[in-house]
Parts: sequence; structure tokens; C-alpha cells
Amino acid sequence: MAGNSNEASDTKTPLLGQQQHHYNTTARPPVSRPKYKRRRSSFDASTYNSAGQSPGYVRSSASSFHEPLVLSDPGLSLSKILGLTICMAGVQFTWTVELSYGTPYLLSLNLSKELTALVWLAGPLSGLLVQPLIGAFSDKCTSRFGKRRPFIVIAGLLTCFSMIGVAYAREIAHLIANVLYGDDLDAVSHATRTYAILVAVASFYFLDFTLNAVQAICRALILDVPPLWQQDEANAWSARMCNSAMVIGYFVGFVDLVKLCPWLGNTQIKVFCAVAILVFCITLAITCVTTQEKKLDREEEDNQPWYSTFVYIWRAFRFLPRPVQTLCNTQFFAWMGWFPFLFYSTQWVSDIYFSTHPSDKGTDGNWAEGTRAGSFALLCYSVISVIAGVVIPAVVSKYEKTKTWLSLTNVYTASHLVVAAALLSAWFVKSVAGATVVLAIMGIPWAIVLWVPFSLVGEFVSYEDERRQSQQFVDAVSAGVAGTSSPRLEDQQEDFDAGMILGVHNMYIVFPQFAVAIIAAFIFAAADAVDSPEGKDESSSVASVLAFGGMMALIAAAFSRFVIRVKS
Repeated sequence: MAGNSNEASDTKTPLLGQQQHHYNTTARPPVSRPKYKRRRSSFDASTYNSAGQSPGYVRSSASSFHEPLVLSDPGLSLSKILGLTICMAGVQFTWTVELSYGTPYLLSLNLSKELTALVWLAGPLSGLLVQPLIGAFSDKCTSRFGKRRPFIVIAGLLTCFSMIGVAYAREIAHLIANVLYGDDLDAVSHATRTYAILVAVASFYFLDFTLNAVQAICRALILDVPPLWQQDEANAWSARMCNSAMVIGYFVGFVDLVKLCPWLGNTQIKVFCAVAILVFCITLAITCVTTQEKKLDREEEDNQPWYSTFVYIWRAFRFLPRPVQTLCNTQFFAWMGWFPFLFYSTQWVSDIYFSTHPSDKGTDGNWAEGTRAGSFALLCYSVISVIAGVVIPAVVSKYEKTKTWLSLTNVYTASHLVVAAALLSAWFVKSVAGATVVLAIMGIPWAIVLWVPFSLVGEFVSYEDERRQSQQFVDAVSAGVAGTSSPRLEDQQEDFDAGMILGVHNMYIVFPQFAVAIIAAFIFAAADAVDSPEGKDESSSVASVLAFGGMMALIAAAFSRFVIRVKS
């Protein structure tokens, strides 16, 4: 029944309201964004769950009513799409520095494991606070350089400074200690260790916040520029960029960078951060130079109080359009399944290795072998995600119109089922080879989760822009016939743009991270209480956390059948 309802919703297109007007239509919507003053638009749930045909794409009311529509623009070329989305490669490459070296580096500074876990709260905190705020402010930016690019440049520079703080935490701490304690060598040595931890932790937090800001703006830019019919392709290339950068980043992290590039630093983390800064700056520069944004017109009457942005965020969270709300509901449970995998998958592989090689577990060589086993499984997962990110979008794009079962929403549901099957199998896998296969399989749904949700959001944002253009024409005609225009319900509700919608969407991804951390702690505590010290199997408690993620993925699969997709 759920599947039928979703297929039906795939064939339905939102209406402008109870009344429907038909104008000239073409096979493709306009490429350029309509130039309109910021206006209010209705996000009533029934608007997006109605049967009928879509309104035609029409010229704005400023144009002559008798002028024929010319909608022959071909959209963005492949080179333009690559220039637009390459910024995501730089962002993902920078994330690999933190993900691959964050915990070992903090532990090398003598930070305890408990405090290290608190450092990782920077991720969900920054996602919860930064992305909605940066999205809201950029939505209303009237800079002559565009809505998004000024924020990309500023946040990008701050990200580079934070990476320098991470790489040179010891040196910065030593400089501070020398200034404060002078010739007292013992005091300088003790203070250096303390300040190094403080500088590193502060730099990691700052890195999380600034990098989240860059990621949010880059995603919003990718939704802003392409037309509705190119959203699938643009977001597919964004996912490919992320997956490719992830593989390259992990590979670069495994290489002995000090031996290859000694002039960049005398430690692995210094050289890796230097390479990441170079890649990050080059990719952002390419996007900023090659992508053309439309300038947002400044409104004379926009004299809002200082807290209006926070009200804007609350209204967006409280009154999401139904297509976005149904997607966010699914994303919440989907990421309840993904975070156990992202947090504990390599630990699970390592625990299985240690449980099958118990004789000399404490030796350095064996610990290194266990770590390499987990790293190899993660590398397989990354490679599979790159391949899937190329193949699956190409297949869906080619056959979606002829094979209705191969729709975006069906592919999205299938990805949750694959996640559920893979994670639930953790209870039964007892070998490193089997665990490596499970991680490799997870690369397939990972490619989908980086593509389909953002493609669906992009379709909605593009549809709304073009719907407003057609509504502007309808209002102008009504005003011309009646002599005046009556107040509309649309004029009393807030207009949520791409940055704000992405920010709220990201909140539904962040909340599960807090929940998983708490639930995993209870599962580990329960496993410790049940298992005796003699017969304790460390991999079993991690497998239980992964299996919990599999159960959440099943719930996400059910919710995904109710996702509403807008189409032109």
C-alpha cells in the first residue's frame, strides 16, 4: 500500500492552490532564476499533496502578456557543473584530516579518551547551530558578489586558520608558555603540554564550525544555480566529488607524507594539513571564479529587528513544506542508522581481528595489524562508494522515465534496506573478511545518501522559484482584470529559501548524532554488565550497536515510502 501511494505521488505535481491556470508550457523549465522581489509563498500541506497538472512556466509579470515565451536555454554545461561542485571535493578532503587523524592526534597530546569523546561533540553542535544560521544570513545577503560567495571566502579563510592551529598546536602552546613563564624551563614544559591540548581542542572546534559553514554554503550554491531539470545531475556530481575526495584523502593520509614532502612539516599531521589547505583553497577558488550567481535585490522595507533571523529559523523548523518535511522525517531515522556505522565500524573490524588473534594482543605489531585491517575495510568502502556514485545516478537518469520502478524515491528506499541488511548481519559476522565485505557493501547506500536527499531538496527549491514566477504572472493578470489584488494567505507566511531549508534539513541529520551517542553508551554498559570478564567478547557490544542502526534503517525505509517528490 505504501509503495503504491509513493508511486502515485511521483506522478502527481503540486498545485498552486485550489484554482489552477494553464499557460504556455514547454518540455523544459527556464534555466535562469526568476527575478522577483522577495515575496511570501504558501507552504500549506495540501498544496503539495494534490492531484493535477503542473502550472506552466511563464514569463514574469514585468514582461508583455502577449510576448511569446522563449525557453530554449540548454542549462549548465558539464564544465560549469564540475566547476560548481568541485568545492565539495575540497570540503570532503578537509574532513578526512579530522576523521582520520583527529582522535590519534588528540591522544598523542595526552588528552584522555573521555575528553576526546567530548571534543567530537563539536560536529553535531556546529551542525545544529552554524548551518541554519549561515543559511539564513546568506539567503538575505545582497552583496554584489552574490548571496553565497562572500560567505564561502570568509568561512574558507577561517577554516585555513583553524587547520594551522590544529597542525601547530604544540608550537603555538610553546610560544604562549615562553611569553608567560620566561626562563622557568619546568614551568614552560608543563604549561606547553596543557596549552597544546587547549589550542588543539579549540582549533578542532573552530574547524568544525567553519568547515560546516563552508559545506552549508556550497550545498546551497549547488541548489541555487542549476534549473529544476538539472538538479539530479548536479547533486550526483556533488556526491561523486565527495566520494572521490574521501578516497584520495584517506589514501594521502596513509602515505608517509613527511618522507615525500619534508619541506611542508616534520610531522604527518602538519604535512596533511598543509596539503588539505592547498586542495581546499584551490577547489573553492575554482567554484567562486567559474560560478555566476544572481545578485539579490535589496528591499527598501526590510527593516527587521535583530532577532528576526532566529524567528526565521524557528518558523522554518516549525512550518516546513510537506515535501521537505517528509524527507526530513526519513533522514532522521536514516542517520540513526548511519551514525553507529560511521562511529564504530572500524572499531568493530579491529575487535574481530583481536578476537581471532588473542595470543599477543598487547604487542605493538598486532595492534598495528588490527588498525590496518580496519583501515583496509574503510578504504574498500570508500572505493565502492565512488563506483556506485558514478554508476547508480547514470543508470537512474537513463531509465527512470521508461522504468517507473527505477525512480529516485525507490532507489532511496532500497538504500535503507541495504543498510538494514548489512548492519543487522553484524550479529553473525565473525571474521575480518566477512566484516570487510559488510563495510564494502555499505559504500553503495552511502553514495545514494549523499545524492538522493539533496537532489530531492534541490528539485523542491527550483520548483518553488519557478512557481513564484508563474504566480507573479497570475497575480498581475488578476490585478489587471479586477483593478486590485486582494490579500493572499501566501502574503502572511514566511518564504524559506535554499540556505534555510538545507539548514533545517541538516538539523534532522544532527539530532540523531546526539541520540546515537547516548543509546550506544547504554548498549555498551548493558553489554559490560551481562558479559563476564573471562568470557567477554568486545566485538559483540559493538555489533549490537551496529544492529541497532540496522533497525533504524528499516524504519527509515518505511518512512521513505511517504516522501513527496515535486516534478516539472
